[in-house]
Amino acid sequence: MNEYHLPVDILIADDHRIMTDGLALILKDEKSIGQIFIAHDGNAACAKAREENIDLVIMDINMPVLNGIEATKIIKQEKPFVKIIMVSMIADAGVVSKAIKAGADAFIIKNTGRDELIKAIAKVMADEKYISEELSFDLFHTINRRQPRENNSIHLTTREKEIIRHIAEGMTNQEIADKLFISPRTVDTHRKNILNKLELRNTAALVRYAADNKLF
Repeated sequence: MNEYHLPVDILIADDHRIMTDGLALILKDEKSIGQIFIAHDGNAACAKAREENIDLVIMDINMPVLNGIEATKIIKQEKPFVKIIMVSMIADAGVVSKAIKAGADAFIIKNTGRDELIKAIAKVMADEKYISEELSFDLFHTINRRQPRENNSIHLTTREKEIIRHIAEGMTNQEIADKLFISPRTVDTHRKNILNKLELRNTAALVRYAADNKLF
């Protein structure tokens, strides 16, 4: 973790004290971590981000008063340089896409280990996107890990890359069709062709591929 200024001041936002206390305990002895702040709802997270010189927020999605998605939007609007790692047990493709579209720089599941958390922090502080290596898309099921292909091992057209980017941003077929002035059926055909070309099983895996290959 040497690509950015140290130490990193972190805000942990979660309505469960056992989570905030646990994460703080994990991070407090890391040399790269500076001050650790705590918030227990979305409004408090936004207020703390305004008051303190926060570098990074570890944000739960489901919080009272204001959820993590909305809090992320507000913080990113006010302080776009603040990095946000979204944390949740609910991690289907739609949730991941909404989080990334809201401005989250990373998405990890709550049962992730310390090493992956530290890796996610390093990635986002180096201006990279990160999605959990063992991301669950159906609560108790996980997709197989897929190593990103070399850029020259498969050819994606400009239109295909454009559609992948919009899918990763959480846009529907209709929204993509309207933006690109094509029919929803054409978008769906592109989506299926892309999945076949990349040998990916579903949209969730495509979002992961897009993050791994910096397509959005």
